Amino acid sequence: MSFLRDKWVSVLNHFRRRVVDGLINCHLRALGLFYKERPVPLKYWQFFYLPLAILSGCSDPLFPNPDRLRTSGKSLSIRPLKELLRHDLLGEWSLDADTITFLWQAIREDRPKIIIECGAGVSTLLLAKGLADNRFRTKNFASLLSLEQDVRVKEAVEKRLEACGLKRFVTILHAPISKRGDYQFDANELRKHLGSQEVDWLIIDGPAGPEGCRVSTLPFLARFCRPGARWFLDDAFRDGELKLLNHWDSIPGIEVEGIYPIGKGLGAGVVNDPEQFEGIHDMERRAIVVGRTGPNSSRHRNASGKDHVDTRLTP
Repeated sequence: MSFLRDKWVSVLNHFRRRVVDGLINCHLRALGLFYKERPVPLKYWQFFYLPLAILSGCSDPLFPNPDRLRTSGKSLSIRPLKELLRHDLLGEWSLDADTITFLWQAIREDRPKIIIECGAGVSTLLLAKGLADNRFRTKNFASLLSLEQDVRVKEAVEKRLEACGLKRFVTILHAPISKRGDYQFDANELRKHLGSQEVDWLIIDGPAGPEGCRVSTLPFLARFCRPGARWFLDDAFRDGELKLLNHWDSIPGIEVEGIYPIGKGLGAGVVNDPEQFEGIHDMERRAIVVGRTGPNSSRHRNASGKDHVDTRLTP
């Protein structure tokens, strides 16, 4: 009897998850039609999260089933990218097809000249190809600086770039991570590569590590940006990244516009005041104090009118 009961519970949970996945997919498509080219505000996702978590009965209720996102580069509708990524598996550990398409269109519209990305891979090839098509290349250094924690990945991506004729647009810097999972990187070294140039785009898809490991990444890199620089965060539908966005929303000088309802969730925002971050010298990880219900952390208004999230510095 115990075996049969466990079997039925497993079947029911699987069925419930499939139903929830179907409802989420329909909901995300509706949001995409309603908001069109705008991100859905963060407050909407905070409101939507709790009932969805109760209905699904699991963590990361917004995060899509990996099978739904897993495709080949051959499936891309954009011819240059289809050729470039034809042998790549998309959507598992790399960017998914919808996010790749979105970023390709955005880079052609925004025409950023200087980009920093965190985490080398398919995104590096995509961004390098976009810079090449926009005919942007600075005289003294590559227009794309990529921070990668794994030396083997760094070397593999460099070989791909060389083979594709895109190496001159990219510099991949090895950025080891601490035991806590955040980047151990010297700001002066990055400044040396940038010189007097200011960054137009930040793509944050790293480091890879435990929940919260990316929380200091945007505050650390914001000092190198021009006022109004855009940033994007992949995997924004994960519980950890939702908490992270709540935290960034509390920091003066950073604007969180919301999440685009594509792929694994693409968080987006703007660095409004880079000068506020010049005094941050260490990549210290900030642990975010949140309630057990999920990403809706304890918040109150500070004197400037911004939402404040309770945080503490880990030693």
